[in-house]
Amino acid sequence: MSHQSVWLRRYSKLIVLATLGLIFLGALVKSFEVGLSVPDWPTTYGYQMFTYPWADMVGGIFYEHGHRMVATFVGALTLVIAIWLGIQESRKPVKILGYSALALVIIQ
Repeated sequence: MSHQSVWLRRYSKLIVLATLGLIFLGALVKSFEVGLSVPDWPTTYGYQMFTYPWADMVGGIFYEHGHRMVATFVGALTLVIAIWLGIQESRKPVKILGYSALALVIIQ
């Protein structure tokens, strides 16, 4: 197994774990019925999403904003793997899979 494929496998596992965490956080948002606790997007009460004060993340805002931040992380990870596969991968079906994953994340 090549060095590149080892890192690709590890990175893919990271995306799976991050996505499972995102699904779990989405379930918390739904269970606590705190969807849209943060009414504006991509800002958070006028703050850039990642600069919102941690001390103000209480109650539903904590779950909703946390879910959005993890979703942004998953989106960035998916963008990186799509670019990675587009540049490095020689198998066309695998490239298509990477681009499809990115398209689905964007649509979501």
